[in-house]
This record gives sequence, structure tokens and C-alpha cells, in this order.
Amino acid sequence: MKFDYEFYWSELSWKIYDVATILFDDTKNDIRSLPKTVRLQLLTTLSVVWSTAFSFLVFETYYSITYGWGGLVIGHIMVIIAAYYTFYSFKNAKEERRNTQYKNINTYDECYDFLRKKDGNKQ
Repeated sequence: MKFDYEFYWSELSWKIYDVATILFDDTKNDIRSLPKTVRLQLLTTLSVVWSTAFSFLVFETYYSITYGWGGLVIGHIMVIIAAYYTFYSFKNAKEERRNTQYKNINTYDECYDFLRKKDGNKQ
């Protein structure tokens, strides 16, 4: 039996996209009435809670629990902040594109033609 990695990778990618949409899209999020900063704090708090539960479940000694928990919490917080910043950046770029004169430029050739017209057909 052949394992189709591409299929499972695409399925996983869509699941991750769905989760990110639920968390960061204001129209689909159940906690959308809260400000975005409160949502970010809530996600960070939940990551600490689940990292603590995972640490007590997996690590055996106090020493390994401490370092394992610290690594998990720092990793979770970094991923959450990176995802938050990425979605925020994409949202801002999309809004800026809507508000600029470059609305209809989609390819390199269209950009080149636009700049040539803007410069007065100088070659």
C-alpha cells in the first residue's frame, strides 16, 4: 500500500488554514467581540496552560519538567506572535493595495508598462 504524502500534506495545510481562519478572522471567530489584544492574551494563556499539562504528562523529573515547560511555552508564544504578526501584515498589505493607484497591476509586464507611462515613455 502506497502512502500518499502529498494528499495528507495538502489536507493538513487546509486544516491549519481553517484553524488560523477561525482564530484570526473576525467574521468567524466566536470571541470576535473581544479586542484583538485580548484575543492574543487569551491564546498566550491557553498555550501556557496546555504546555503545562503536556509537560507534566511527558516529562518525569522536576528538572526536565522545568526545562521542557520553558521550551514549550517560549516556542508556543513565539509561534502565536509570529502568526499574529503575519496575518496582520497580510491584512495591511491587502488594504494598502486597495487604496493605491496600483490596483490593476498584477504582472511584471503591467508594472513595467505603468512605470513607462508614468515616466512619459522615456526609454
